[in-house]
Amino acid sequence: MDNSSISLDELVSEAKLAMKKNQYFILPGAYSQSYCDKVCKQMDVFKKGPGVEFNYENTEVRAWSSQKRSAEINQFFLDANNIITRITGKESQAGTVLAIKNTPLISDDDVNLNNRWHIDSWRSQLKVFLFLSDTSEESGAFEFIPNTNKLSFRVRQALRPNFFFDIRTIFNKKLGKPYQKISDEKIKSVLSRGYKAKTVLVPSGTLMIINPSYLIHRARPCLNGSRYALTSYFDVKEGYHDYQIE
Repeated sequence: MDNSSISLDELVSEAKLAMKKNQYFILPGAYSQSYCDKVCKQMDVFKKGPGVEFNYENTEVRAWSSQKRSAEINQFFLDANNIITRITGKESQAGTVLAIKNTPLISDDDVNLNNRWHIDSWRSQLKVFLFLSDTSEESGAFEFIPNTNKLSFRVRQALRPNFFFDIRTIFNKKLGKPYQKISDEKIKSVLSRGYKAKTVLVPSGTLMIINPSYLIHRARPCLNGSRYALTSYFDVKEGYHDYQIE
């Protein structure tokens, strides 16, 4: 981190407590505006090739293993490894860094707008996000539901038919796991019980550590402006090996 307002020891201490209690930790001002601007410009040229994919009618560009495409992104990769190693107390290295750019959706149909809520896995996994641009409710901001990490909630929903699990997936592997796409109707039922969604509205340079397997979350649809972000994925294997630092 090139512009943190607190020491790494203080960061680690705060993050440990927050992750144990809430499974997320947010640190504004972790990286400078100049760093963010430079990486955003680099991401603008990630247009095609191995490890680059397009979603939502090409309004979302994802570049996997982006730490191998840029020295600046590789620095974030190393920083995230160091932070997670110190928080968990075990040597940790991200499997990949995803660089993602969202621009406004072309179509406002159900496929683009709805049923984005999910958890990443049933087992614990960690991610470190770096938001490279200011986020707003319309720019595709990250959103999650606090307290859905609580054991009582997870057990209750695991026993609820087709919320997290569907017995049919045991016999048909082609069926997606329900926790990978939780319908908006099911989320409404959760919110009706007093849970409140938290939209991560932060300035560029903000760092977030989160366990996305324990907290229900989504990326809001990008309706206006743009969103640039980097995500270090821990507890996963590297998907692409074709890039070297330039």
